Amino acid sequence: MRRKLILLLLLLGLAATVFLPRLYRRELARQGTRPADSLQTIHVAQVFYVRSHPDKGFAASLAELGPIPGADLIDSVLASGKKSGYVYTLNAAPPDASGRITHYTLVVRPEKYSTKSPSFFIDETGIEHLTIENRDPTVNDPVRPPQ
Repeated sequence: MRRKLILLLLLLGLAATVFLPRLYRRELARQGTRPADSLQTIHVAQVFYVRSHPDKGFAASLAELGPIPGADLIDSVLASGKKSGYVYTLNAAPPDASGRITHYTLVVRPEKYSTKSPSFFIDETGIEHLTIENRDPTVNDPVRPPQ
């Protein structure tokens, strides 16, 4: 009986060391998709905006992408800059000589820092970067793998 109990405990320990890290990574990826989906929503809205406003270039704020009087490309919650426990910060570069905004960055950070909640970065290239460090992500951080 004692041997069976020890064997059972060993098997449970082995299962925990193999499966718990996998479950953690899966949960981290699942949690990361909600803000990453909104990140892509904003990027796609910027692409539509710049095509619709070739004289202006990219939108300078989330409000410009939001409901009327904005371009009505993203919802009002996302246009507010806060959604699902994340803060969205759009930074537009100064307009060029012709008055067009040709570059922007978008940083998405959790309202409360946690290593389980990554921060994201995207710019006009559409390439997503992420970090789990307590700081703004940059173009120098790892590229977010496709989900």
